[in-house]
Amino acid sequence: MQRLPIWIFLALLTISISSCESIDKQKLIGEWMGAAVIEEGNKLSVDPKEISFYFKKNESYQYNSTLNYREAGSYYVESNYLFTTDTVNQASTEKAVEIILLSEDSLHLRMEEKGKERILKLVKQ
Repeated sequence: MQRLPIWIFLALLTISISSCESIDKQKLIGEWMGAAVIEEGNKLSVDPKEISFYFKKNESYQYNSTLNYREAGSYYVESNYLFTTDTVNQASTEKAVEIILLSEDSLHLRMEEKGKERILKLVKQ
């Protein structure tokens, strides 16, 4: 099997990296309400409207979920991942979820919950 010359490999790598779509962080700012929660391809029987995010320009956030769960703290976006650090609840650590869609009115997040893929679909308020 022939090897690619290093310059071809580097050129392909550069094209690949530069073609990755970056996240427009400004679209994230605002209030978001849950529209659907999907686990392993099936909608979960929870009221998605109980789930909300509020992202502020100063990189702080508030999160509300089912069963009266709340958190707040700081966030940042790197590549296509949203990183949050809760400063309200004790012993919290940085969490990361994948942003699979961010538009003017839709935000879809991919995460793992107990070993299962979960998609949270939100709409902008």
